[in-house]
Amino acid sequence: MTTDPNRESAPTPADSRMLGAIFDTTDSVILGLTPDHRIFAWNRAAEDLYQTPRATAIGMDYVVSFIAPEHRDAVAADIRAVLAGKRTLDFEDDSILPDGTRRTLIWNVVRVLGADGAPSGIVATGQDITSRKEMEERFRLVFEHSQDGLLLADDSGIIDCNPAALRMLGLTSRDEMIGRRAVEFSPQLQPDGSLSAVKSRGLGAITLARGAHTFDWMHLRQDGSEIPVEVSVRHATLQGRRVSVVSWRDQTRRREVEQRLNLAHKMQAVGQLAAGVAHDFNNLLAAIRNSVQLARNEVPPSFAIHEDLDLALRATDRAAQLTGRLLAFERPQRRATAEVDLAALVREMLPLLRSSLPASVTVRLDADVTGVFVRADRSQLDQVVLNLVLNARDAMPDGGTLSITVERDLTLAEAALTVEDTGIGMDEPTRQRIFEPFFTTKPIGSGTGLGLAVVYGVVTQAGGTISVDSAPSRGTRMRITLPCSDGAFTNTLPEPATHTTVRHTILLVDDDAAVRQTTKRLLERQGFTVLEAGNGIEALKLFDDHQARLSAMLTDLRMPDMDGVRLAQAVRILDAGFPIAFFSGFDELGPGVSGDLARVPLLQKPFAVDALLKVLTNVIESRPRAH
Repeated sequence: MTTDPNRESAPTPADSRMLGAIFDTTDSVILGLTPDHRIFAWNRAAEDLYQTPRATAIGMDYVVSFIAPEHRDAVAADIRAVLAGKRTLDFEDDSILPDGTRRTLIWNVVRVLGADGAPSGIVATGQDITSRKEMEERFRLVFEHSQDGLLLADDSGIIDCNPAALRMLGLTSRDEMIGRRAVEFSPQLQPDGSLSAVKSRGLGAITLARGAHTFDWMHLRQDGSEIPVEVSVRHATLQGRRVSVVSWRDQTRRREVEQRLNLAHKMQAVGQLAAGVAHDFNNLLAAIRNSVQLARNEVPPSFAIHEDLDLALRATDRAAQLTGRLLAFERPQRRATAEVDLAALVREMLPLLRSSLPASVTVRLDADVTGVFVRADRSQLDQVVLNLVLNARDAMPDGGTLSITVERDLTLAEAALTVEDTGIGMDEPTRQRIFEPFFTTKPIGSGTGLGLAVVYGVVTQAGGTISVDSAPSRGTRMRITLPCSDGAFTNTLPEPATHTTVRHTILLVDDDAAVRQTTKRLLERQGFTVLEAGNGIEALKLFDDHQARLSAMLTDLRMPDMDGVRLAQAVRILDAGFPIAFFSGFDELGPGVSGDLARVPLLQKPFAVDALLKVLTNVIESRPRAH
């Protein structure tokens, strides 16, 4: 028998020996099959692969004995096609070995003709490509399921891409990318202002020189929106030609985190500045307010100057509120421990909110949910809601719709407050800056730029988050989430005594002479006797000399050498139950204060005389009397 096409002459014995040697020494599997799939030739590589000696294999039905069941019909059909004259190259099938393992082979198959010219069988030469196929499958799985966009490109453009790359661009078919260049999916300008086409050529030159390069890029989605990506390009060789292996990593989340970190750093810097001046500023306000209060007490209400003094008092209160707003985003509000029903708060505020809005703004409220408890300072939450509503109002100068929604997510144990307007919206650069202190888009004199900074500070310090969705002419949606609490906690303060019939002596401690002197005069006019000290060491000496006649100590927190907390600790060592009150330009004790001192009342400067009297009366009355 001969192969097709026929040889011109019969092989010599030397040829036969050479062919036999090649037949048994080659690494390729060589086998011969009759038209009914019976084995008539079986080389040593076939013996090794199929774990079957030649003597056993001869005469076996190859298709039934060694081909995977799901491939048998296809292999039988290919054998018939080759016998009919079809040339079959690179045909793949899976073989099942006697030990049950599966191997993939790729075959070159030719037919064998008998002396009469009729096909008498086929000869197949196969290569075991199992390892290569497994490697290809692993790479294909990585390629197809990677969350990064992956592309292969050559001089003609993109030759392959994975589903992630399509998703990033909002495309659905590979055909939309194949043959095109990556730069075609870019906006005209990159964020640095350079033309995408020009910058792409420059980056391509760098990649060619280095062999690999990583850079940031902005791509354009099908819907016209932009997506920031980190691009990694590496040159490789595929079947003798140079290709570029490209990876796109979506940087949207990273950019958001970076923006939050930048904002947090800015807030921290401004907060540190605010903290540095707040104490001194509030001391000045306290001295001014006390002096004005003293003057007002001396002036009959019928005098015209009485109204001027009232105006001065209100001005110092507003100045103190400004300082408080700065401090609101500088550090956590550890003293805000009340349980607040967020939905009830918004419903109760509705009349106030409506009065703050023009008639051209329609309010839609969805806050019927009950039991949406969060742990926070109610006055601060009031301010958050009011600031969001006023911000929405300013975004709708020609009127519109304001929607306020309160929801509760039981799965996440979160409460959500959403304020949405149909106003002018914001572009992306503005959206990124709205929580920065003192940033405002309003005309000079129309806003301080602290409203949304306060919102950010209160929400984040309460363990919540705030997100903003806005675009020009599409309005703005602000969503605040806060961790829910069980609603069982309450914070009730003892009712203050309304008056005192006992003449008390107060130890007053403050390093600011103006605050100390004006506070002393206020107390003396209310019937108190006051011993004053300018620092903690001096105060301890006075306490030691006059302990028996002292009713309470009122001390500033921030003082040189010995601060108010250390002074209070020293006094409590001498008298464990001695009444103490703090007053300070800050509205909290600060970290590290625990035990009984954490429950010491704190009066924030500047203060009204009524607030001062309530604090002192409470601490004096709280001490058990000896029987």
